[in-house]
Amino acid sequence: MGKRIAEWYIRNKSKILFVAFVALVVIIINIILQLVIKFGNDDEPVQDSTPSLADTINNNFNTITMESADSVLSGDELTSYQVTMAGIIEQFVDYCNAKNVNDAYNMLTEDCKQEMYSSVESFTTYYYNNVFNGTSKKVNVENWRGNIYKVEFTPDFLASGVYSEDNIIQDYMRVIQGDDGQYKLDINSYLGREEINKTSENDYVSVTVLRSDTYMDYQTYTFSITNKTSNEVILDDRIYTDSMYLEDENGIQYGAYSQELSDPELTLSQNETKEVTIKFYNKFSSEKVINKVVFLRISPNYDDSMRRYEKLEIGLN
Repeated sequence: MGKRIAEWYIRNKSKILFVAFVALVVIIINIILQLVIKFGNDDEPVQDSTPSLADTINNNFNTITMESADSVLSGDELTSYQVTMAGIIEQFVDYCNAKNVNDAYNMLTEDCKQEMYSSVESFTTYYYNNVFNGTSKKVNVENWRGNIYKVEFTPDFLASGVYSEDNIIQDYMRVIQGDDGQYKLDINSYLGREEINKTSENDYVSVTVLRSDTYMDYQTYTFSITNKTSNEVILDDRIYTDSMYLEDENGIQYGAYSQELSDPELTLSQNETKEVTIKFYNKFSSEKVINKVVFLRISPNYDDSMRRYEKLEIGLN
């Protein structure tokens, strides 16, 4: 029986292969027809549902988006309050896009105006012209921590036809609510001011820490210094980079930008009182507590042959 089947297969091999091929073609055609029926026909063409880059830019233009709606540091879901705060930033950008510089400037806190932009003219020159310069910007806002937001400004790439990451400008802004209930902004990575008014003295000088101004990458302290002697006094001779510093509750020290200071700025004539602002390498962290400011090399005599050095600490808490 098996021999007969084998002989029959050999005699009809070509016919069998042809029939199998036809059956395979029929199956493939049937699959294709099913797909056409499922996804459409000639009267209802299949459309690509993926939005184009142009559509994405149009949909997001001049609006604020929350990247993944998460806080970049804590990972917590954004609250409705944080979303509202981001809307304050959107209002600021809307004013700038509309070239309404006065209203944009009026959204700044008084501390930001005093520390960064003392007039509408300075705000226009040093912020508006650098970021907007008469053009509209798309903006993306991401909650960084608490009431601090990372803000990215990008040009209207549809208008220019050119995309470049070099044209993306990043800023950090803080949103706060004033005593009058109005929301205000600190911009250009400025995060606000703290009035301190703590004093310490020795036989040569009396030093009052008036205030601190915080930025994302550093912190400045403004001092009122009085020379109590009838000789010149120098607050620091800048020979060592670690002789003026902040110290936190864990004993970690944050040195001064001593290279940015000059001898005249740090020198007081007899009985003179002057204000000095010193920048420190202290990046912002809401969990960090600065306990004191330390000066290691206060010199009561400006004559090198008679120079003596005195240490002074000013507690901040």
